[in-house]
Amino acid sequence: MGYVPIRKTAARSQDETSAPSTYLDIWLFFNIAGDQILLPFLVLTLLFSRAVTRYPTVINVCVTWIIAGIVSSLLFYTGQHVGPEPGKGTCIAQMALFASVPPMTAVATLALVYYTWSTCRCSKLHTGPKARMSRLTTICLLVVPYVVYTCFVVVGTYLGLRYPESVDRSRRLFYCSIGNVAFNNVIVLFTAGVCLLTAALQAHLFVLLSQSWSVFRRAGLGTGVDIQLATRVGIFVAYLVATSCVMLSTFAPAMDAHRAFPDLFGTSTGTTLFLVFATHPDILRAWSHILLFPFNSCRPSEANRPPCCTPTPAPSFDDSLLKRTDSEVSEKARLSALHAYFVARVTSAGSPVEVIKRPEDAFMQGKRAWGTNGDWGTHWR
Repeated sequence: MGYVPIRKTAARSQDETSAPSTYLDIWLFFNIAGDQILLPFLVLTLLFSRAVTRYPTVINVCVTWIIAGIVSSLLFYTGQHVGPEPGKGTCIAQMALFASVPPMTAVATLALVYYTWSTCRCSKLHTGPKARMSRLTTICLLVVPYVVYTCFVVVGTYLGLRYPESVDRSRRLFYCSIGNVAFNNVIVLFTAGVCLLTAALQAHLFVLLSQSWSVFRRAGLGTGVDIQLATRVGIFVAYLVATSCVMLSTFAPAMDAHRAFPDLFGTSTGTTLFLVFATHPDILRAWSHILLFPFNSCRPSEANRPPCCTPTPAPSFDDSLLKRTDSEVSEKARLSALHAYFVARVTSAGSPVEVIKRPEDAFMQGKRAWGTNGDWGTHWR
């Protein structure tokens, strides 16, 4: 979640307005490495790899956390993440953009769970959604998080411009926040409510899967749901709920001395998202093909091979010989062509072969494929 709105505290001295170096390094590492490097790589894989199933809601969740990583590093990119308080314009901009991230990511995660849940419901009821309705529903699931984000950004910008003295970096150390209690409470309550709804929907999804699993398997049918996806979505939702609990715990007075921990824990959510979905077998196979492609391209092509390494052309057989059975000569020619054809086929495969002349020779010692003792795997004699 990254952003932890807390109650307004007394103003701190200039030396206390910047985060300790170790905490700041951890904060920037998760935001840059996880949200701005790893997640874009995962999104590109999901978009352009033909070997990966494209789930639009998964891509959308990744995009929301990429946005979170960028806006949380705004002070770093402007060189105002340490030292005295940043400029009011930059501080208000980051506050409005970053304070609106938790509602956006929470709604995007809810859309992902709803997408998986609706797929399971359609499969359980044996009713597939209409193509037009499914497309419209998917578009709504993708757009709603950004509509929510825009609404909170507009409200945050308005409050920041109206009460600029309440916006500073001293409260959260890593980023700028606003001391407006009502605005912060709305963000926390909205995010917590969406997370609870997401957790309930995810729990119902697991109940549906557990009820229909044995029935569908016994009937020889699939459940209609990607079990890998449902499991990984459940893991991510559990981590997101844990992050929300840590956020809400910051309202306790005892947590004020450890105010850096909720932010550090929340900023790791993007990296966790990457680890959860990047370990999907389809993603790993796609990346293995990408990593091995330079080695495969360096192999000599068929045209550039030396003459001694040029593979023998595949043998061919004239089907017209099968029709020429009008004389003994044509029969011998047909058998000779068949003999040459199969010898060439087996020889090109790299295995020695002895072509028998009579069917009963296959059961004689020395003519069997598995030798005298009947052990499989030995060569032809």
